[in-house]
Amino acid sequence: MHKNHLMALLMVTTLLILPFNTLVTTASEESTKCEGLSCTNSWPESVDQVVILRESTAIWCEVCAEVDPVISEFVEGRPGQVTRIALHPDDGVDLLGNRVATNQSWKMGQNPLEAEYPTIWMGDQQPSSGLITRNALHKGFLSAAGNSQQEISINTHNRTEIGDLGDEFWPLEIQTYLPTTSGTFTFIITEDQVEIEKPELFNGIRFHQGVARSAAVINSSSGELLFSEPTGAWQLGDFSIQNNGITFVNLTYQFPNNQGVVADNSKLTVIAEDSEGVAIAAATTPRVLVMSNPSHSSTVKIGLSLMLVGLLLASPLLNGKKPTRNERKEQVAAESEE
Repeated sequence: MHKNHLMALLMVTTLLILPFNTLVTTASEESTKCEGLSCTNSWPESVDQVVILRESTAIWCEVCAEVDPVISEFVEGRPGQVTRIALHPDDGVDLLGNRVATNQSWKMGQNPLEAEYPTIWMGDQQPSSGLITRNALHKGFLSAAGNSQQEISINTHNRTEIGDLGDEFWPLEIQTYLPTTSGTFTFIITEDQVEIEKPELFNGIRFHQGVARSAAVINSSSGELLFSEPTGAWQLGDFSIQNNGITFVNLTYQFPNNQGVVADNSKLTVIAEDSEGVAIAAATTPRVLVMSNPSHSSTVKIGLSLMLVGLLLASPLLNGKKPTRNERKEQVAAESEE
């Protein structure tokens, strides 16, 4: 074997073996940098003191189609400061509807059967319905952001192995430290870039942002799970009220896999509300990341190593100089003369 091939073999093998213990992220890491209101004492895994923009909307609502780009531009211009939660009605017509919208509508004082679309709640400000301007959104944001809020920290952990992603669900463990209150703790998972295949049959919007996919509501005094969507998808673990005015909650969500929900586009928002239903704190994660298990990562790399080693060993034979037609004729002639 040539010296160059030996050196290449050593280099490739070294590079493949060194990172065996590194976790692989299937979703690209995003910067969690933010400014002002949203950055006070926040964990890297979450951004606290965000303003929650809850929106009753529907894929068949024509006015919503006019308002949607205005809201999207407004939210995108305030990363880490505003979290959008789009509540689609569970009416059998809206393809994105579920029980989360019904639960949140009642909580916000709106009868879902008499709802006007769109309706916007910016924090705890009075709702606005119909055509909504960017200027109105900005004023509502400034008013909501001026209210003093306590802090929430969120840490999420995916206990899934990458080889198990063919399963129907994978567990997302959530650990949160919330301000102790006599109201509720609400956990909502939203998804961006949710596509409607034939938008022309509805209001023309193909991609919908901040779609509320699932939620859990917990009594912040007793730790009782009051609401779960999908039913049975949320499992409450540790719930403890500590002496420092902080409540620790450990919650696991069975994240659906291969059911049209994209984890890379999903976010988790946690809201702590007092007995009057007023939000006293809110936090959101930049995105939910699916992490692989290092053992599976190692297996894949070992397989790649063996393939590359085999190719390197075979390369002297594959790359060897093949005789030309003239050279073969000369060789036959020489053998004949002998």
